Amino acid sequence: MTNYLIAGLLACGVVIYAGWQKIEAQAVALDQATKQVQTLEAAAESRRNTIKLLADLDTQHTQERESANQTNASLRADVAASKRRLSVLTANSCSPAGSASAAVLGHAEARAELDPAAAERIVAIANDGDDAIRQLNALQDYVRTACPGVVQ
Repeated sequence: MTNYLIAGLLACGVVIYAGWQKIEAQAVALDQATKQVQTLEAAAESRRNTIKLLADLDTQHTQERESANQTNASLRADVAASKRRLSVLTANSCSPAGSASAAVLGHAEARAELDPAAAERIVAIANDGDDAIRQLNALQDYVRTACPGVVQ
């Protein structure tokens, strides 16, 4: 009977040892899973922050674009209605040295007024250039925000 008792105790010891080993393996797996979850949560938080920054940038650039479009529309309307006039510097050789305009202007800059249609085209070209610069700045801000490690 003692042999059966010893064999039973040994069997229980083996079962307990095997169960303990399994619990330890599960604890290691749980630690690894916890670390992975924490890493994923940190990445998700970082992504949420980046998305918020990008949304703020989009709002800022949209407001700047709308403000510039209103200013440009006002300028085009003023040029079209002749409320504003565009002029360019003329070369000194365009007016004869003894002419009345040269005597009146003295050392002032000689200017020639542009035709309203030409002025409108120049304003449109300048607006297109300004739009391109704003778009480039917006893209650069986006890349700096979305890819902080790539661009310095």
